[in-house]
Amino acid sequence: MTRATASVETAVSSLSAAPAEPTDSPTSSRSPSSSPKTRSPWKKRFVATAKFFLFALIVGWIASRLSKDWAEISRYDWRPRPGWLLASGFFYLAAYVPSAYFWRLSIRWLGGAPGVFSAFKAFYVSQLGKYVPGKALVVVIRSALVANDKTKASVAAVCVFYETLTMMATGALISALIVAVYFREHWLYSALALSTAICVGAPLLPPIFVRILSILRVGKNDPTLQERFRALTWRSLFVGVGLTSVLWLFFGLSLWAAIGAIGVAAGSFWPSAHLLIAASALAVVFGFAVAVAPGGLGVREAALTILLIPFFETLLQTPENATFTTSAETLATIVALVQRLVSIVAEVAAVAAFYAVDLANLAAVRLRRRR
Repeated sequence: MTRATASVETAVSSLSAAPAEPTDSPTSSRSPSSSPKTRSPWKKRFVATAKFFLFALIVGWIASRLSKDWAEISRYDWRPRPGWLLASGFFYLAAYVPSAYFWRLSIRWLGGAPGVFSAFKAFYVSQLGKYVPGKALVVVIRSALVANDKTKASVAAVCVFYETLTMMATGALISALIVAVYFREHWLYSALALSTAICVGAPLLPPIFVRILSILRVGKNDPTLQERFRALTWRSLFVGVGLTSVLWLFFGLSLWAAIGAIGVAAGSFWPSAHLLIAASALAVVFGFAVAVAPGGLGVREAALTILLIPFFETLLQTPENATFTTSAETLATIVALVQRLVSIVAEVAAVAAFYAVDLANLAAVRLRRRR
């Protein structure tokens, strides 16, 4: 069982143990003994305070990370191009669209009914949770934001694991195949990626996935939930593989734009697409595998630097990059740091945009009420 699968019990069990949401039937009722207890005022204050400090912790960590990365990048001589930086951020955010759609689709397969805006908002906001060691906060944030009277938090949490493991298994498999075909001399990378794909992907196989959920007693308060989990079939898995494959294409595009952002002429994307996609996938998957690294910090940058050095050695030999005196290793390091900065800023911008829409909608509702 993988590290990510083992963490299902800690992240989902508390959600699945919560009282079931009320049904839509007007005739449904609860006995006095089964009605949920009203949370006391001091508990409400404690939860609100905990949420505030958690939010402040994430914001503080992100600000500190941005400051350190910028200080590190400033040590090098590079030529930033704002347009390419924006393109890299756009491709990075666009990469998550098929994955967010697959997560919402999985919830619907299990009987939930999350709204499109709320599901995508929950998905992008939860990305900030990966900067807390252990990455379990991603599950808590996403499931809490999307839960409603038609969508159980436990179902949403299960689908977080289903979507994330599908994404990582697909990335590992794609990178393993690319390395095996185009870079046979690096067979160890291919073997590691293939092993990761097997370890992460095995729990996704429908009979195994349902069995794991049964062992963890997910949905034990809802006798119909275990049966609904069987809706995640082989077809569901293939749909997920297809959608998350698009994610890795856009991650490769984001990396290509990041290379252009430092002033290096990388040429057209497609001739080097296989290398950029494989490098992006390997770096993200290895960062995900090290659960104690917040957002794969350090692991992703180190892997990306190592994988990009041969690519930059080739680029520096072209006439377009003849003026560069920086070594290939230094350029690879700069790109890895720029990619990290772009990803963090893009995620924060996306979260700000979603909440700006919420505030605009709230203001519009209040304005209509006044009229």
